[in-house]
Amino acid sequence: MHPWEHSKAARLAGPVGLVALTLVGMILLSANGLPDSSRSSLGPFSVILVLVGGGSVALAYVLGAFGLGRPLAALLAPSSRSRLWLQLALGLAGTLWLSHALGLIGALSGPGVLPRIIGWLPIVIGLGLLADQLIRGPLRPERWPVLPLSSILWAPGLALLIVAAANPTGTLWGGPPVGTEYNGFDALEYHLQLPKEWAAGARLWPNDHNVYSYLPSFMEAAFLHLGALMPGGEKCNEPVARMLAGSTNDGNWVIACQYLHAAFAIIGALFTARAASVLVARVRASGSTAATPKAPEGGPPAHDRLATTLGVIVGAITLCTPWMVVVSTLPYNDAAAIALAAAGILAALDDRIPIGRRAVIAGWIVGVACGCKPTALFMAGPVVGLLLLSNMLWRRWPLAAIAGSIAGLAAIVPWLWRNWAASGNPVFPFAAALFGTGHWTSEQVERHTRNHHAPPDLHAAGRFGRLFSEEFGLTHPQWGMFLGAMIAAAALALAWKSSRRPALLLLVAIAAQCACWMVLTHLQSRFLLPIITPGALLIALAGGALATWVSRSGESRTRPLRILALIVLALIPLDQARRAVWIFFQQNDGTPNLVLVRGVGAMTGLAFEDQLAAPDERDRAELVRSLDPTQHINLIIRPQTVEDSGVYLLGGSTPLYMLAATGQAAQAASGAGPASAIIYNTTWDTPLLATLIRAAPDDPAAWTKALRARGLRYILVNFNELHRLIEQDHYYDPAVSPPDIARLVAARGAHLRSVRAWRSSTAPPLTGVELFEIDLPAPAENPAARPSLKDHLR
Repeated sequence: MHPWEHSKAARLAGPVGLVALTLVGMILLSANGLPDSSRSSLGPFSVILVLVGGGSVALAYVLGAFGLGRPLAALLAPSSRSRLWLQLALGLAGTLWLSHALGLIGALSGPGVLPRIIGWLPIVIGLGLLADQLIRGPLRPERWPVLPLSSILWAPGLALLIVAAANPTGTLWGGPPVGTEYNGFDALEYHLQLPKEWAAGARLWPNDHNVYSYLPSFMEAAFLHLGALMPGGEKCNEPVARMLAGSTNDGNWVIACQYLHAAFAIIGALFTARAASVLVARVRASGSTAATPKAPEGGPPAHDRLATTLGVIVGAITLCTPWMVVVSTLPYNDAAAIALAAAGILAALDDRIPIGRRAVIAGWIVGVACGCKPTALFMAGPVVGLLLLSNMLWRRWPLAAIAGSIAGLAAIVPWLWRNWAASGNPVFPFAAALFGTGHWTSEQVERHTRNHHAPPDLHAAGRFGRLFSEEFGLTHPQWGMFLGAMIAAAALALAWKSSRRPALLLLVAIAAQCACWMVLTHLQSRFLLPIITPGALLIALAGGALATWVSRSGESRTRPLRILALIVLALIPLDQARRAVWIFFQQNDGTPNLVLVRGVGAMTGLAFEDQLAAPDERDRAELVRSLDPTQHINLIIRPQTVEDSGVYLLGGSTPLYMLAATGQAAQAASGAGPASAIIYNTTWDTPLLATLIRAAPDDPAAWTKALRARGLRYILVNFNELHRLIEQDHYYDPAVSPPDIARLVAARGAHLRSVRAWRSSTAPPLTGVELFEIDLPAPAENPAARPSLKDHLR
């Protein structure tokens, strides 16, 4: 071994290089892509501010979870060489479950300091347990492992995650060249919108206007928990204000949720790296080559430098793949499910843990992964289950299957119970034929099912073709070169006798994932993302095979050839990072950091509150003309501060940044919270207008009268979205037709007054977005004369 490998410089090269390159990448990524009006130095400064304000809260949640996992790991995995890794996994799974449980009983909802005290209590306990480990336990700094130099390959992915997650939800990943996430539409509609509603209401509970509230929502519960952790003074005692405005009107809650999800991506890459190094070390030890350290009794080699390096490389591949970057920098749930699946694989590989406990750990972790994203049942379960059963005698399979199933079921019982209590169907909106349709009609169930599965006329060959298509499958630009690397890796791993068996198991698991994707999903490329973990493990096995082949070249040539082989593998994460950075810089027509400096305040309009009170009337008028619909509602209508001024969103279903309680007017009657000032529904739920049309099919005056009777004075009509949902995609309630929309807005002058239209001067009517006022109101007051919106956010 070269003497430099023992030197202090060698020990510092990895961590110092990783930190330095990550900081350089963060500065370069945030200083560019800003609007012309912003100085380049404001980009890095803004990232640092939100890292401190939002990222610190997300970090507290993760570290608290790490500490809470300590007694669980001591109970279930005391003899594991990966005990600290499993402590993190069990802690995260347990804390996600706890967040859901606290939300379910209403402990994280409502105004006042009590939700904050309850929210911080488990986190503080976890931080205390972790601090003890850092001071006098196994996490003392002198016992930290040495980061190899290959860890610098993580720097581009880390830098991009930090910068992209610092941009407010709704500003990235919606434009060319891919535009797969429509600017985070799902987060604006339910991933963040539901925690906002639950915080303002009585508790985490399903509702009838947002069907996604019936999903398990463990990650959304964590976002709700973060809302309770956010600081806020007297002016931010009210939950929605605390979450979207914050003590300084900065909206750090949104950023904290994005950083928490990005943290799961990093943790998932770490778990993948650890699982890969364990797998490769075990396979190399079983090969009995002279260059391979022998395994001690009961486990893989205590240290295998090559296995560690390969783990670090495939962890970097996981982190830097464009799909992972795109998804993880939005407040979604995919990265949490992937991280827990990787942790389940790590537990399944650990034969130092007794079989029953190993099955409980794997089953519990996969169960919580299903609580984050239900598709984990068939996208994580096959991989973890196959590796778990393959690592024991077949006579022990029944014990493992029973123990794992019980643990997994225990993880999701709270979700099953609340859905059953709310709808009579424990898995609503699924399995309606077996358990019932809940509050939906058969037509709604059919429409939802039809659009969440593959087209019924798409035959098996067509589905298989989509698996490898550029639009829907594994050749999507956001996969980069992952498919090619995985195929080449499979060939190499199968060619090496020692790795053939685990490679076959991983290929069977990947095939099962692909089959489930083709049969059980609506065939979108993002839903293939869980393949990244077994695919990365295949690449690690291929690296081990390549190193074994190189070692046959003779001792004098082994080292340079081995280094060359590792360099070839290292090119994969570098190329993935290059593609991810290129996609990032294509966003917003080349200005991905368009809203980075102004932040969430630009989305809500709070960033312009002082300008609205400016004495110059022309400046105020110009500002009002520049406001988008959400900003206009928050700053001009202010439904949270003016009585009888509720807004009905017709066609729109993304009210996240509206500074008012959102939901349905019927919420109060159901016990879910106060009546909402903003009323909306998702595509699949019954629109309020549909109910009114069914009651009076040909009487638009009756529709507006009924809306007015509910305290609604304004209707915000998104014509483009209605056209897409009704005429193009056929998603919307069939009771609402284009002629109905035309009849409604034709009541201008008699029942409606157009307040503001957001469309180009050359666009035809019934396009764009338009705000209507029901009946003619009293003369509008001067916005500058109103009390500051900040004074009402209590």
